[in-house]
Amino acid sequence: MSELRRHAGARGIRLPEPASLKRYFSRWENGVVEPGEMYRDLFCAAYRRTAVELGFTPLRHAPAVQAEQLLTSFALSEAAGPGSGAEYALRLDAVRVLDRQLGAPAALDQLRALSTSVEALLKHAVLPTARRPMAGVLADAASLAGWQALDTGDLDQAWSMHLTAQHAAREAEDHPALAHAMAQQAYVLLDVGRKGDALALAVAAKDAVRAGAPDVLMAWLHAVEGEMAAACGDELGARRAMDLAAAVVPDEGSDSDPLPYISLDASHLARWRGNVVARLGDVQATEDLFAALEGMDPTFTRAGASLRCDLAASMLAQHDQREARKHAADGRVLARKAGSVRQRRRLDALPLSA
Repeated sequence: MSELRRHAGARGIRLPEPASLKRYFSRWENGVVEPGEMYRDLFCAAYRRTAVELGFTPLRHAPAVQAEQLLTSFALSEAAGPGSGAEYALRLDAVRVLDRQLGAPAALDQLRALSTSVEALLKHAVLPTARRPMAGVLADAASLAGWQALDTGDLDQAWSMHLTAQHAAREAEDHPALAHAMAQQAYVLLDVGRKGDALALAVAAKDAVRAGAPDVLMAWLHAVEGEMAAACGDELGARRAMDLAAAVVPDEGSDSDPLPYISLDASHLARWRGNVVARLGDVQATEDLFAALEGMDPTFTRAGASLRCDLAASMLAQHDQREARKHAADGRVLARKAGSVRQRRRLDALPLSA
């Protein structure tokens, strides 16, 4: 039981109290009921054996067995307690920091384990007061998982995870999280060439926001719309959207209206504006990009790779192959460190000379 708890804790799963867990063990050992899927996974981890090696038979579907397993799942959700949403949110913040610094390879396994645990608890939570906090965490976790999938080139998974995030955000009645998931999903459309749909979804994401939304969210949504408009060749719309973003972006170091899944200040927006203006073929984008490079947090590895790619593209537009190759080389190092297939593809598409 101690070993089972250790592996459960590593996965963010809170098991029932010792007396209850002891009863489960008694029923399993006496053959009254077999462990459910979650417990089987924990046993396999504890003993370092497969389900077949441990003698588990395929899960039976008798009504009594189903009822027993369902009751066990209800008990697990109840054992998590009303504060579990906040606890899982803290775990997710730690994974988010790891993702920003080292990318998906370092954070993916932890994020998947956390998401699985939260989804299982949400599935068997009974009352809305218990469901809403867990749904909010799932919306955030699924959005991050979707962005990781997009970055590693798994577009189908990216689309699916953002749908999960939107469903969870609706149950949580979390309109900022819903808008965030919708706008991020627009990048999947952009990467498969559906630029018009990407712009339409970015605009719809803004419509999902209610009055009183945090300024950092509105600035981020305007910037997403600007990037999508630039991809569609709508220069006026792109510049207008970026101006709207600049008008509401919080000052650097501001703690007002924090949203854990959005990091955006004036220096980040300068990088973003440079990306958008570069898409429009404006060589003056270089000024914004270098300003962003000067203010870039070096721990944001994936964002750094994207910035170097933007700089390389901007230098190519000015026919400066030497500087373009330099920034592309730096971008490849960062993209490799972050495990970013998306940024490597962007760099590979640049017409750099040998």
